[in-house]
Amino acid sequence: MPPVLDGLSQKLAEKWLSELAVPGLLFVAAAATGVVLGHGSALDRSALFERFGYWATQAGQLPTLGQIGVVAAIVLASVAAGAFVRACADGVERIWTGEWPAVARPLADRLTTRRLRHWEEIEAEITRLRAANPAHRRGEGLRRDLEERAAHRDAIALAPPARPTFTGDRMAAAETRLRHQYGIDLAACWTRLWVVLPEDVRTELRTSRARFDTGVTGSVWAGCYAALGCLWWPAAVAAVVTGLVAWRRGRGAVTVHAELVESTVDVYLKRLVEELGVDASGEPPDPRVGAALNRVARKAG
Repeated sequence: MPPVLDGLSQKLAEKWLSELAVPGLLFVAAAATGVVLGHGSALDRSALFERFGYWATQAGQLPTLGQIGVVAAIVLASVAAGAFVRACADGVERIWTGEWPAVARPLADRLTTRRLRHWEEIEAEITRLRAANPAHRRGEGLRRDLEERAAHRDAIALAPPARPTFTGDRMAAAETRLRHQYGIDLAACWTRLWVVLPEDVRTELRTSRARFDTGVTGSVWAGCYAALGCLWWPAAVAAVVTGLVAWRRGRGAVTVHAELVESTVDVYLKRLVEELGVDASGEPPDPRVGAALNRVARKAG
């Protein structure tokens, strides 16, 4: 096999194992444990070892082909569980990012309104304090108070909330801030910007995005363990732990990814202007340049 294809196949195998087979195998093992023990003897290790030992003995008495079949069945069940989670991850990502289906739109609107009202209250208080206390008259205590209020506001969203979730607003805030700064439509211009990025920048963006995807996938696994908790209560504990870890990592990952996207535009937008030959009698952050880029990206003439 050519070296390039050999390396590619190795990477695909590693990704397959890490994202599908291994997590799926852990879940299959947990499910089998739940079937054996149930709620009544949920932590009875002796009963578990006895049953698993019996199954291992029975499998060992099978002919070679039968043993291969047993192993194959376990692997297929593990991969099936992993594939199911991956299939659900796309839908769950929409929940994370606030793109909820029509049936949940009333709830999404209420949550968005609540977040926006809270954000605006903090912003109004910051504006009032700044207006009443010019910069040269602010003491250390007031500056610290303003910083804390600003941090509290930014913990809700960096721009006025427009989504029911933190993750959705963090992604939307990147587009809003870049549109205000440069006048560009990030969704329209991103593909063209991607083409002119150095490979190391693309790799960093892919990595940060993969971290967010891992958080989303972890939340799906948490849901699977929660369902298993109906049969075996320790799985519910695992669901809580998995869910909290996924939530924490996902929020951190989306923050880093959004900052990387903004930084990428800050650094490489001028290169995109040069590569496309956009002539708007200026350069970023002149909004005329952003408007010209939008016309090119949208093929608007």
